[in-house]
Amino acid sequence: MKHDYLEPFVVEASSRHTQTCILLHGRGSNGPKFGEALLASQTADGSTLREIFPSMKFIFPTAKKRRSTILKRISINQWFDNYSLEDLSMRENLQVDGLRETTEVVHQIIRDEVSSGISLSNIILGGLSQGCAASIYALLTIEEKLGAYIGMSGWFPLVKYVNESLQEIGQEAKGRADGSDEGAFNINTHGFGFGSFGNEEQNEEESGTIGKEDEEDEEDEEESDEEEESDEEESEEEEERDETGHDDGEAPIGAGQNEKTTTSTSNSTNASKAPLKVIEALNFLRENIDFPPIGSTADSWPSLKTPAFLGHGRRMRR
Repeated sequence: MKHDYLEPFVVEASSRHTQTCILLHGRGSNGPKFGEALLASQTADGSTLREIFPSMKFIFPTAKKRRSTILKRISINQWFDNYSLEDLSMRENLQVDGLRETTEVVHQIIRDEVSSGISLSNIILGGLSQGCAASIYALLTIEEKLGAYIGMSGWFPLVKYVNESLQEIGQEAKGRADGSDEGAFNINTHGFGFGSFGNEEQNEEESGTIGKEDEEDEEDEEESDEEEESDEEESEEEEERDETGHDDGEAPIGAGQNEKTTTSTSNSTNASKAPLKVIEALNFLRENIDFPPIGSTADSWPSLKTPAFLGHGRRMRR
C-alpha cells in the first residue's frame, strides 16, 4: 500500500552488503537527523558503527507529518499520535491509524531488502522512543523471524490489553531450555519482557481499586464474592470449550475499531477475565490495524522467535 512518506535516509555498506539495519527515530525527529547523529557517535574505543559493521546497510525511515494532539494540533513528524505523554494508554484509538501506516511502511522496507538478496536472518529492526514503540508493533505483526530487534527508551503500544497474556507466557518461558528461541515472545531470555511496559499506570489503577474495596461494607464484599464465583464458573466453561477445540469467538476489540466491530465488545470483556493465548494476543494487535488474523490452528509464530534487546536509559516518552 502506498503512503505519503518521504524516502528513507540510507547509508550504504562500506564493503560488500550482507546485512541491513532499519531504525526508527523518535517523535519530532527525522531519518537524516537521527541517522547522522547515531552513525557519527563513537564507542569507548573510538570506533563508529560503520567501522564495526562495514557490511551493514543502515536505513532510517522518516515519519510522516501528523497533527499532534499533545502539541495543540501542530504538525510534526510522528509515527502515530498520542493523547498524553503521562498516560500513554489514554485514548489509544488515536494511535491506530499511525500504527497501521507505519507498520505497512516498515514491512515494505523489509520486503524490498529481501528482494534485493538480503536474507531475513540478516535484517535487524529497531527504534528509539516512539520509534521503538512503532517498531515493536511492526515486529509482532510481521510474518517472519528477523535477525534481531533492538529497542531503546520505548514502550509497548496497547499493552494494557495484552499484559495478562504476556505474563502467562513469561511463566511458560521460564520452564523452557536456557537460551532457546522458543521463549522469545516474552523475550526475557533475550533482554526484556513486554510485561514491564506500562506497569506503572496499571499498578496505580490497582492500588486505587484496593483502597476503594477497603471502604466497602461487608454486604458489598459478599456480593463481590458471588460475582467472582460466577466469573470463575464462566471462565472454567470457556476453558472447557477451548480444550474441545471450539472457537471462543472473535478476537477482543481494541481502540480504534470502527462501529461495525462493536458487536464483539463482549468478547473483549471476557478476554479481560482470562489470560489470552499467544496467538489471540497477536490477533488482537493484527486486527487493530486491519491485518488478517492468524489461523486458529497456529500454536507459534515466526516473528516471536526474533532475538530482541531493549535498552532503558533515563526515563523518557517522546
